[in-house]
Amino acid sequence: MTAPDGSYELQVAGAASYRIWAGKTSGYAFSHIPETKQTGPAGADFSLQPGGNLVLEAYGADGRRLDNGSFRQIAQDRVFLTGMDGMPAPGAFAAVHHGGSDWQWEKAHPALVVRPGKRYKIIVEWEVPEVGKLLYTLDNEGRGYEVERSGEALRLNLHLEMARSALAALRRDAGEGEAVEAIAEAARHLAAGHTAMAGDAAARARGVRALSLAVKTARQAHERLVLARAEADIETYRKGTIAIRVLDAQGNPVPDAAVAYRQTGSSFVFGANPLGDSGAFDRQLAGLMREAGINQSYITARWGLLQQSPARFDWHNIDQFQRLPSQQAMGFDLLGALSIWFPNNADFWPEFLDAADFDSFKEAVYRYGHRLAQRYAGRIDFWELNELNLASANVFGLDWDQRLAIKRVFAQAVKDANPQARILNGSTALPFEFRDSDPFPALLKEDVSSDAVGLELYYSGVNTDGHALVGLDLVSISDLLDRYESFGKPIYVKELSAPSAQIPGSSWWQRDWDEALQAEYLRKVYTIAFGKPLIQGITWSWGVSDADAWIHHGGLVDADLKPKPAYFALKDLLHAWRTEGTARTDAQGRVDFRGFAGSYEVVVSLPGGQVQQATVRIREQRHGQAVIRLGADGEQAALVEPGLANGAL
Repeated sequence: MTAPDGSYELQVAGAASYRIWAGKTSGYAFSHIPETKQTGPAGADFSLQPGGNLVLEAYGADGRRLDNGSFRQIAQDRVFLTGMDGMPAPGAFAAVHHGGSDWQWEKAHPALVVRPGKRYKIIVEWEVPEVGKLLYTLDNEGRGYEVERSGEALRLNLHLEMARSALAALRRDAGEGEAVEAIAEAARHLAAGHTAMAGDAAARARGVRALSLAVKTARQAHERLVLARAEADIETYRKGTIAIRVLDAQGNPVPDAAVAYRQTGSSFVFGANPLGDSGAFDRQLAGLMREAGINQSYITARWGLLQQSPARFDWHNIDQFQRLPSQQAMGFDLLGALSIWFPNNADFWPEFLDAADFDSFKEAVYRYGHRLAQRYAGRIDFWELNELNLASANVFGLDWDQRLAIKRVFAQAVKDANPQARILNGSTALPFEFRDSDPFPALLKEDVSSDAVGLELYYSGVNTDGHALVGLDLVSISDLLDRYESFGKPIYVKELSAPSAQIPGSSWWQRDWDEALQAEYLRKVYTIAFGKPLIQGITWSWGVSDADAWIHHGGLVDADLKPKPAYFALKDLLHAWRTEGTARTDAQGRVDFRGFAGSYEVVVSLPGGQVQQATVRIREQRHGQAVIRLGADGEQAALVEPGLANGAL
């Protein structure tokens, strides 16, 4: 301290900007939450908040305690703090010195500096044999961790807390009689590990193995539980029933008629994107996706390519490059993706915005949104706002209120031009993943202009920027989807991918990624999502081919368009989630059946050879009615009278 006001003066090499770190310790513990600021030569002001310490004790396979350097190498600095609601919480990932560290950062003990009196969860990336290199939640069996006073230190054994938290989560989620054996087995491993951790290095090595077995047993049982429930929920939420009455030309019931029904379309959106390199259209690839059962594609609205001056729009990128008419002709429903997105890529915003004040900026957004929605009304009625909460998608440096204003202006423009249009508000799903960004749920809390929530689930592999993404298992994915159902809007998993090959240093689930594991992951994640009542769509994106995948090896087909096991897994799933069958009308000319929501072709055959066709629709969790009237003198005509007889089942 060099001045009475508490300021410090440092002599450093001259530079245009500096990163300054400030923290206050009391002995070997922090008494305030440290902060880092970017500043110029004039310096920076800090007002540090009181802080306590959650000191992490982690051990290697040999039972020796890991110092800060080794811990961070394993965790890749991916240690996050959240409140009990799962939202980012105030604090810092740091390290505390001890008698043996000699004030060397690498030799200190890893620690989290937290606000006294607040309860926290800790999320850590770690490797557990046969479970994965994934994010694990430590939450003190659901109670959270708390320090009462500034400077206080609470010491946590990482392995023990991971095991306790995993077992407690399974116990909370399991119903009566569920996962009984797994709970008992995990508890035995936990007890053995807890006892061993009090011994010497050899005993602690045994303790680490026992606690890893506890995590494995609890987590794998929890995944099985989540999948079983999803399969049951699919039956509940994704199907409806219909009563069909077959009448003759005079309106009399036709008994004992053969009725065959076959689903021809799904109400649920199964998307794939893009259908060609760099967003182009490839008919062969599109054909493979249609054959698999895909019913939606994206038209990427690159604003910077669509409007190169305030007065001039050019629709070539959508109409010719992405071949909108061809996609429609093949039967794809279309989403206008990335319609508003401000990354460091001028394809997605026109250069004239650089010189615009904010009022002019909003006016430009309105004109663009209105022209876009007006031109494609009836062909594209769903438009996306993308990643307005992320720092990486804020090239113009808009503040929070400005980003909210842009969202509202675009939504208003689209709906003024096309009252039938809907707005999808999308971003990355994990609220705490990017420390420099606002959490997506915070954006959704202030969102009244959007009609649906879009989630990006990139939680495996390495992207084309060389960034290894954090890994999530099936339980974490299920929990993440559940939290977004609280907003009460339809949810679309708008981007999902996983690799078919392991890249060194990246996360893994169960074992190293390969083609078989990619297929298994797809099958199980789709099943979990399809079982959630508010989820209305899942899209494998970006992209469909390894030649164009944002996640390395993340395509459903390889670079030569040869289908991988994941492609066939998806095709089998989508076939299984369609309904067909036969029945005969009763004495009142009635047939009832239950099926997945969507459109159906119904064929009525009479003993005399007359055949009548009709189309009916089943809605999720509804009971509908339809009447098929046979044409007089053998005419092939049908009158279908759809209706909702009883509302929700």
